[in-house]
Amino acid sequence: MERGLAMVGALVATVLVFGGFIAIRILSRFLRSVVWFTETVALFGLAVIIGYVTYRVLLGDSDDPRRH
Repeated sequence: MERGLAMVGALVATVLVFGGFIAIRILSRFLRSVVWFTETVALFGLAVIIGYVTYRVLLGDSDDPRRH
């Protein structure tokens, strides 16, 4: 009976350790993809802002409604 219980305990410990490594791997890959997506969106927003400012400077136009 004690050998069976020890075997079950060893199996549970093995599953917990192996499952823990898998859970950490899944979590780290998920967080990496979230960071990558956020970085991509932020970079796109920065490119849009720089593009808009460059367009306005090169065109020499103003948002001032009195100038139209």
